Amino acid sequence: MKKRCIIWLIMGVCTAVICQCPTNSQASGILDKYANFAELAENEIEGEDYRIEYTDMGTDLLILSPHGGGIEGGVSELVHAFSNEYTTYLFEGIKPAQNWDLHVTSNHFDEPTALEKVSEHRYVLAFHGYDDTEEHTLVGGTDREGGQAIADALEEHGFSVELVGENHKFAGTDPENLNNKCKTGLSIQLEISTPQREAFFSRFGLWTRESSYNKLFYDYAAAIKEVLEERYK
Repeated sequence: MKKRCIIWLIMGVCTAVICQCPTNSQASGILDKYANFAELAENEIEGEDYRIEYTDMGTDLLILSPHGGGIEGGVSELVHAFSNEYTTYLFEGIKPAQNWDLHVTSNHFDEPTALEKVSEHRYVLAFHGYDDTEEHTLVGGTDREGGQAIADALEEHGFSVELVGENHKFAGTDPENLNNKCKTGLSIQLEISTPQREAFFSRFGLWTRESSYNKLFYDYAAAIKEVLEERYK
């Protein structure tokens, strides 16, 4: 009986601790460790904890993610899938662990290169990740027509997708959102669920994703490229 009491006590303490630890879904957008990039840069080391990558292809459209690498797994690889055809920007977490510490929500993401390059482009397409239990994509942004076109293309390729309303928490329509600081203010934002991003790779680790793309990944990128080629080239 004494042993059982001890076990129950230990289990109770463990449960209490777990309940106090936020998951990514709880932390997303509301529990960022850093309020902005300046605060992040004071505490993290570029080249060791994070890196910034910009590739200029001279296009009107900028494809980006401020949450690449280990922050929202799989979005960097999607941005790279477009880097031979479009200008791209990435902020990536490259820490061995705790990359979520580097998440700064798009409304507060003010990394200087990102702000400068976004302001030089007419349009923005942003990739993000969100927590869910199903393979799904939420399409938002201020370019409703373009967003609908991408949603339709993804659906035609067999993906679960929806164009979210302008008041949805992932709508991405706030003027303070990094995506919307381009010349026209027109953006498309793709929020891709964790199961959907995991499904793109045979190995989902930070350093293994790049060498383990599968057909689903290429089909997803191809669906988006169909729309971009029609609207932005």
